[in-house]
Amino acid sequence: MKCSLAAVKRNGLREYSQFARRYADEFTQKWLRDIPPRDETLVGSADIQSLADLGNSFDSVRSMSVVPVSRATIVQLVVVVLLPLVPLLLTLISLGFPPNPELLISGS
Repeated sequence: MKCSLAAVKRNGLREYSQFARRYADEFTQKWLRDIPPRDETLVGSADIQSLADLGNSFDSVRSMSVVPVSRATIVQLVVVVLLPLVPLLLTLISLGFPPNPELLISGS
């Protein structure tokens, strides 16, 4: 079975969206619409931490790239490939050194 990264991202977004909607609906019902449980305080509630974790997970799926490499990775690859060629290129470029001996003798 062959899956593209775009299809995996779409699938993940759909599944996380459905789950997040269900969780947010239940959270709203429990803490905002109903009378909150007496044995549980809002401050320090695991529900709030879970909601934040769910948001972070959803952001991870949403920011998933459909291309397995980034621009930074390509730049790093180009630098690593071309860096060993710098000494060779420097031998091909004439910088005028050593100076031409004829110019030293004539004094010009």
